[in-house]
Amino acid sequence: MEMGDIMRFKRLAIAVTASVIAWNGATAQEGAIARCGASFGQGFFFWDELTNPSGPNWDDDAIANGKIVLIRLGDEWDIQFDDAARASGYRQDGATVLVLGDSGDKLIVGAFRGTYSDVYTFDFIGRSVTWTSHKLGPIVAKVGIYQADCPWMAR
Repeated sequence: MEMGDIMRFKRLAIAVTASVIAWNGATAQEGAIARCGASFGQGFFFWDELTNPSGPNWDDDAIANGKIVLIRLGDEWDIQFDDAARASGYRQDGATVLVLGDSGDKLIVGAFRGTYSDVYTFDFIGRSVTWTSHKLGPIVAKVGIYQADCPWMAR
């Protein structure tokens, strides 16, 4: 490697490091990032002999008393939620939680486990979250799309 190549490499390394530091500084908020309320939407409920013998069908679906809280601790993410069954969090439930996309004003976070895949798009300008859920149970197999208002967002 020649001296000119070494200098170009050093400048590139410095530029990349500065970009990473700037990006991390812009998204370094920790703790609760968003607090959202009840979710309303549509669900596609698959046929089931016990829980949906007249299915499959689309129907209104809601988590009327639900809450969604997006949390970041360092590089770890979680979504805690209250629904009709319980208060819990994806990590507590054994799910893998990943950031799938980040445009600055929108953040996509996915939670994946053997019986479900949930993907949330947090809109920091519109102060809302839209999310999809693909569940195999435990009560009923369904696919749904929901929206909730997020009156508090820290980003």
